[in-house]
Amino acid sequence: MEENSEKEILKKKGKENIIPNPLLHQLITYFIVLFLCGAFIWSCIWMLTIIKNEELMSIGGIPVIVFFTGYFSYVGIQVLRYRTARVTYHQNGFTVTKRGKTSSYTWSEITKTKYHGTVGVLRLFNADGKTIYTIHGITRDNRKFMNKISETVGYTTDVF
Repeated sequence: MEENSEKEILKKKGKENIIPNPLLHQLITYFIVLFLCGAFIWSCIWMLTIIKNEELMSIGGIPVIVFFTGYFSYVGIQVLRYRTARVTYHQNGFTVTKRGKTSSYTWSEITKTKYHGTVGVLRLFNADGKTIYTIHGITRDNRKFMNKISETVGYTTDVF
């Protein structure tokens, strides 16, 4: 009985769009984030070894490698937190189902957005500053959702 009333509510809200979350994309995301975290740790050790064995001026561009691998690892971990979530959206808002727990949001509940333009990741925040959802624009359906957010809430493109 509960499912029927939920379906009726969705029909009243308008067309419902589902963002598919294929297992292959999940595995690729896990592999890439694991690789980036490993590269970050390796570059930190490499930089510290050079500082210890030689001198500080010998590190050259290694801090740039440390920064970018660390930044990409951070953003990747933010994406991993929601990679297994099931998301549906419609004219009035969206629903995130993660680990059996469903949370529904209206578009007005998104008070802040942050778009990491370098890696194509959009993070959505509520009024408390807590992350509601993080999405990577890797697929056409993900980009449609990001465009819907752009139309209804708006977001600015930041490099970092």
